[in-house]
Amino acid sequence: MKEALVEQLKQEIRYEFSREGPPEGFPKFPDIPAGRYRSQEFFDLEMKHFWPTVWLYATREEELPEPGFYQVWDHLGIQVILVRGEDLAIHAFENASVDGSPIFDVPDDSDLFHWKEFDSAGNNLQFQQEFPRRKLPEGVFRSHEGHLYDFTTGKFVGDKAGIPEEKHRIRELRCETWDGWVFINQDPDAEPLLDWLHPLPEQMSMFQGATLRMIDKRWTIIPCNWKVTVEAFQEVYHFKHIHQKAGVSGLDQRGATMGVLPNGHSRMITPLSKRAAEMTGMDHQLDWRTDLDRQAFGALHDGMAEIKTVNGMTRCTSTAFSAFPNLVTPVSATGMPFLLAWPLDVGTTRFEWITFCVDWGDGPSPASSEVWRNRLDGFDVVMEEDTRNMAPMQKSLNSPGLTGMPVSYQERRIWNCAEQLDRMIGPERIPEDLRVPQLLAPYVER
Repeated sequence: MKEALVEQLKQEIRYEFSREGPPEGFPKFPDIPAGRYRSQEFFDLEMKHFWPTVWLYATREEELPEPGFYQVWDHLGIQVILVRGEDLAIHAFENASVDGSPIFDVPDDSDLFHWKEFDSAGNNLQFQQEFPRRKLPEGVFRSHEGHLYDFTTGKFVGDKAGIPEEKHRIRELRCETWDGWVFINQDPDAEPLLDWLHPLPEQMSMFQGATLRMIDKRWTIIPCNWKVTVEAFQEVYHFKHIHQKAGVSGLDQRGATMGVLPNGHSRMITPLSKRAAEMTGMDHQLDWRTDLDRQAFGALHDGMAEIKTVNGMTRCTSTAFSAFPNLVTPVSATGMPFLLAWPLDVGTTRFEWITFCVDWGDGPSPASSEVWRNRLDGFDVVMEEDTRNMAPMQKSLNSPGLTGMPVSYQERRIWNCAEQLDRMIGPERIPEDLRVPQLLAPYVER
């Protein structure tokens, strides 16, 4: 992240602390129609016209180290085989024949997951810290029809006599990478991944993504629309009510600054509270010296490799980036989780958080160390606090008496996502009472 942007963000935080209302001329948002969160019609539009056209996180490059190594991606009603090809690139093939039936049976990974009680209501999460790397048997799988397919190329293997042309090749999806993170897209005409993500790759380059590695993966099921889950991480008002101890929050939501970025992406920087800043050794809330978090949290970070290029702003604030549509990452100098919301139906979401840290090489995973166990368990507490409110929010949205959800200036990241969603579905396809007007273009950072 360039120093000029860091200084700009500091000025924005000063402004946020000083303002007494929205900036002059900023548009007043109408309520977001509640039907966007409960209507089967709107959900069907998303599934047909939106999800098949957007870049989605799939895996890490190092999980597919050599030709023939593969993984299964299983979301949104399709199943995709991610495989390292003979050309050393990673490819994504849909695991489906022409009639939609799977070409091969997915291995059962249930023994790799561990159950954990997630909240006081007894809801569970699953977590995984072992990630076996599988290799195709000679790169070939036999379909249920008895045909052979080479998944490193997606091509039919064997005598094609009598085999319909459409069965000579498996459907391949777009598959591209950003700093070791692999994304897929069903749309062959989608813009390149790095163009789509701009400016996140540049602003997040300090985290040295190519040097990171997956250490942990956790997920749970939440009875709410997927947008409720994503939007819960797009505002700061809940911090002082949910993430507080004895009535004290470590963050000061009054100074939070929101970056509205192209394609629905966004950024949020929230300063520490005065008390937390003092305890950290900061002279004031905008004292962003790079050595401060090491002084304050050195003992807690013992045994955690650090990304040395992370700047002082990130070390001395709560910093988070969002990649539209369903990825949020609160970042730090020791790594970050990817928070991902996957729709199961109009009112149910699979919520994942996948943690990345500095690659530890050939030794045992640091996930078994006390410091990492404490870190991961501590983050579970934060996730429980966040997700606890999502089911009640969905109940409110389902109420016939609620026609819309108010959104304020400080929640403009939520509005940014809603605008982008409509653009990708196509406003002309959306019933008028479910659309949102396009208002944020003058405020998008280019």
